Amino acid sequence: MVLLSIKSSLADIQEPSVDIPTFFFDSLRRHNVFTRKENPRPVFIDSTKVQQPESLTLGRLETMCTRLASGLYHNAGVRQGDVIAVVLPNSIYYPVVLIASLMVGASCTLVNPAYTARELHHQLRDTQTRHIITTAALCSTLLIVDRICPENTTFPVRTIFEIFDEREYPRLRLTTAEAVTSTVAFIPYSSGTTGHPKGVLLSHRNIVANVLQAVSVSDTHAPDNTSTCVGVLPMFHSFGLTFLCMIMPYKGVSTVVMSRFEMSRLLEIIQEYRVSEVMLVPPIVNAMAKMPDLTEKYDLTSLMSVTVGAAPLSSDTIAAIESRLPHMRILQGYGLSEASPAISLNPLASRNTQSIGRLLPSIEAKVLGSEDQLLGHDETGELCFRGPNIMLGYHNNQSETSRAIDSDGFLRTGDIGHINQHQHVFITDRKKELIKFNGFQVAPAELEGLLMQHPLVHDCAVIGVYDKGRQTEVPKAYLVLVGTDSGPEQNIQIGQKIVEWLNSQVAYFKQLRGGFELIDAIPKSASGKILRRMLR
Repeated sequence: MVLLSIKSSLADIQEPSVDIPTFFFDSLRRHNVFTRKENPRPVFIDSTKVQQPESLTLGRLETMCTRLASGLYHNAGVRQGDVIAVVLPNSIYYPVVLIASLMVGASCTLVNPAYTARELHHQLRDTQTRHIITTAALCSTLLIVDRICPENTTFPVRTIFEIFDEREYPRLRLTTAEAVTSTVAFIPYSSGTTGHPKGVLLSHRNIVANVLQAVSVSDTHAPDNTSTCVGVLPMFHSFGLTFLCMIMPYKGVSTVVMSRFEMSRLLEIIQEYRVSEVMLVPPIVNAMAKMPDLTEKYDLTSLMSVTVGAAPLSSDTIAAIESRLPHMRILQGYGLSEASPAISLNPLASRNTQSIGRLLPSIEAKVLGSEDQLLGHDETGELCFRGPNIMLGYHNNQSETSRAIDSDGFLRTGDIGHINQHQHVFITDRKKELIKFNGFQVAPAELEGLLMQHPLVHDCAVIGVYDKGRQTEVPKAYLVLVGTDSGPEQNIQIGQKIVEWLNSQVAYFKQLRGGFELIDAIPKSASGKILRRMLR
């Protein structure tokens, strides 16, 4: 039977018409562990300091957000509608910067701190960023950006503590459905289904809705309100943004923040803080499953659940790690930046290890065939979703927005799969050309555009190839060199130098880890479209 859409069978969420900061602090005040006068549990804990780690209690967190918001208004000139670029690694202050920026009425564009000056320039120019919050270590990269932006001259450098203020300021208050729906909070960047990175406009409503959607199916809690998680996901990524900065505090869970991933330190934190839940990407889970001394070297008995996103994890891998940690369960989920990000999650009580989760509340899905015809349960096609968590659109890019969101408001994901009678979602393939490296999106078109700038590249194509050692996709280039009389060995050296050049132009996750191959011609259709399936 063909269905017009598949509506989540879970009860719809009831979204309050409030801004994110109001929602955030009101939610945290519900938890006695955060509000008690004696020994309140910290909301965020800094993992970099082993001895007497710094932490943020609810009281300190709210005070810092208020003082920073006042300082942004009075001392940095931030006004409602401004865009603030947050170029930071993970830290306990990352949520402070986000919340304070929203309190003063700005929106935040989230920037990967590993970006090169060229990549930074694109995002800052595209969002017309007026203010940047970063670390001293990254200022050198930003100074390079400053020199290549003729519209900018110099920018003052001050610490956030230097601009703290106590004065009253016009605090943003959103109290109507129209206001929370239309006011942009965050602008992460995504490559969508194809092409260069685009700014994803996420409203206050999008984020609040997705927090409530995800929490409604989260049924893993440590006893006696002692839940702790470890924040290893990058907070600039939509997965880390919503789950670490919003969902964990909402649930009353303390988060131990890691500034960078290191396997041994991750496992030490789980042991030291008796971590009960963690969000990871598949390569980390795969690596844990293969560690010969995992259970002998570390006490991981507190770990109850691992939520895995960014790419599907095989049921064999799930079985392998759960056999070593029988008290723990892997809960797969699915989402994308355009959905704030969660679309489906596996509840512990009704999980399916072969599925990437069950449709979250207030979400409708439809499955489209090759001719855009509507398909039914268990029929494979392109997955499309509609709900309160779906983005407003792409920043300053109506044409791409129209391609991504159809006239009925459904987001076309470019992912191929099916949905069964129990509303479990399955991914079987990708229609879109994106490469997923350790959960990060890599757009072939962006790398191809760069390669074509090299004087020795006549034509090129980039595809994703699976790397068994890394347990993830990696980008690989096919190169057609400019006509040369060089021999095969010298051409290979030229190809290697081209790859080295490309790798120096992009962030680490976009590098050509799959290497390159020299070919005579790139296979293309009559219209000039690269036939990537032939390269595969």
